[in-house]
Amino acid sequence: MWEWEQLSAWDVRSLYRVIGDCRDLGTEPGLWQRRACEGLAELLGAPANGGEGLVGADGATTPVSTVHYGFDAQVLELYAEYHRVNATKADPFYRALAGTPGMRVTRARRDLVADDVYLRSSVFEQYLEPGGVHHRLMSIRHSPNGSAVSVLHLHRAARERRFSAREQQAVDFFHAELGRLIGRSVVSATEPSPSALPRRLRQTLAYLVHGHSEKEVAKRLGLSPLTTHQYVTTLYRRFGVQSRAQLLSHVLMRDRQAEWARPPEPDAKD
Repeated sequence: MWEWEQLSAWDVRSLYRVIGDCRDLGTEPGLWQRRACEGLAELLGAPANGGEGLVGADGATTPVSTVHYGFDAQVLELYAEYHRVNATKADPFYRALAGTPGMRVTRARRDLVADDVYLRSSVFEQYLEPGGVHHRLMSIRHSPNGSAVSVLHLHRAARERRFSAREQQAVDFFHAELGRLIGRSVVSATEPSPSALPRRLRQTLAYLVHGHSEKEVAKRLGLSPLTTHQYVTTLYRRFGVQSRAQLLSHVLMRDRQAEWARPPEPDAKD
């Protein structure tokens, strides 16, 4: 069915059903990411993996979360080693795709890297060829500020057919629609955790979660109103929101039962 050139209404409905499942699982990055890979693998008939990573100052990606669906034990072991050594840095396909302009880029390997380069690469020889991974279709979506990426990646063996233009469209469409939810109704594994905030920011946030005004927070923590407002502004920047309502919605979706969210006891000034 994927030999046709254009997506059909059935394709779009099927992709949206998987996206809906991801939204329902959105509070747990590992769960929605696995469902995304599972859904694409079943629709396209190819094993899939993916996850999220942080982009360093040098442009290299450090994996934060990885999920796999449809691989046998040998390939899983090879991919575990691939991620352990962060082989994306040496993977000619990943490097070419990550360096392609655009917030979201979806390509088949042959579109970007010639056989004579790819098949002689150390990544192919050490991690992909032993597991029978040959044809590859990958989509990378950069976060709005460029600090993180979401990756979807499908594979086929050399004896199987190449990925079609329609399959590429399907993965690109899926990543575009799912990407609108990441960091909003779908939690990103790369998001800053409230639990990792400095103590004063964590205390300020906990009081806000429990309904206290900035003036009340300042009084309880023994801070000036100006300092408290600066903390609140810092929290807005840290979580990429623009209002108190957005901040509380963002945080409560992610850490409703967390230890840090209990109202702290007032303590002495720092």
